[in-house]
Amino acid sequence: MQELLANPYFVKALKSVIVVVIVFLLSRVAMLLTRKRGKRTSEAPFIIKYTGFFLFGVSMIIIWLEGIGPMLTALTIVAAALTIVSKEMILNFLGSFVIFWRELFAIGDRVQMNDHTGDVIDKGLFYFTLLESGSAASTGHSTGRLIKIPNSLVMTVPIINATRGSGYVWNEVKFLVTRKSDWEKGRERLLAIVEEYLESSRVDLERVKATFEQKNVYFTTLRPKVYIGVESGNILLTVRYICRSRLIRESEDYITVRFLRCHEEGIIQLADTIA
Repeated sequence: MQELLANPYFVKALKSVIVVVIVFLLSRVAMLLTRKRGKRTSEAPFIIKYTGFFLFGVSMIIIWLEGIGPMLTALTIVAAALTIVSKEMILNFLGSFVIFWRELFAIGDRVQMNDHTGDVIDKGLFYFTLLESGSAASTGHSTGRLIKIPNSLVMTVPIINATRGSGYVWNEVKFLVTRKSDWEKGRERLLAIVEEYLESSRVDLERVKATFEQKNVYFTTLRPKVYIGVESGNILLTVRYICRSRLIRESEDYITVRFLRCHEEGIIQLADTIA
């Protein structure tokens, strides 16, 4: 046994095993603490995993290269090599820190970058993954396709996060009716339908307003409103309301189906075209 302990390589290997055990135990404890405190467990694995890798890597360099000086030299050589080989890889690596420290988005958030929209399902050192969804202007529903986006783009491309603010967005639905329609009664019915939708969806506007204000976003009121306009010689009814960012299409379907019943009842008559 003494002969083994006298062997420097055996001692270093033993220290390496101890480091692996310690990092593993610390990772397990960190995961248990995040679950106990009710934090988002979808984010915890990402943070804990790469923190563990970092600690393990630094420990291995210190153990096997014996000191900080050689470690800095090794890191300098590695950094120079990476700079020469792949600038994009370095930018992607730096982008991962921007995503983490600036909290640009979390796993589960719905984001849009350029023409790509989807839910974040994974974050890595070089790429993050979106489960593609249709844009808010189309369906907003998942397509089932995965999009791998380089982390470096977060430093140059605007990021639209539909869920980080409060999970609610403003949406508008338009109906073009003829001038012969009872547009005043149609307006009242449309507003009542939206109020009914908010109640059935259990949307607490006061709580949503308070959430917005925590992000320094202030609205005088979040109550729905119907605006009247004239277009192509007809009356344009535009209802503006708040709804969950993931349920835009469902809300439009709910409102449209019930408003079309006004046409069946003879209250309004839809115009043939809309510009």
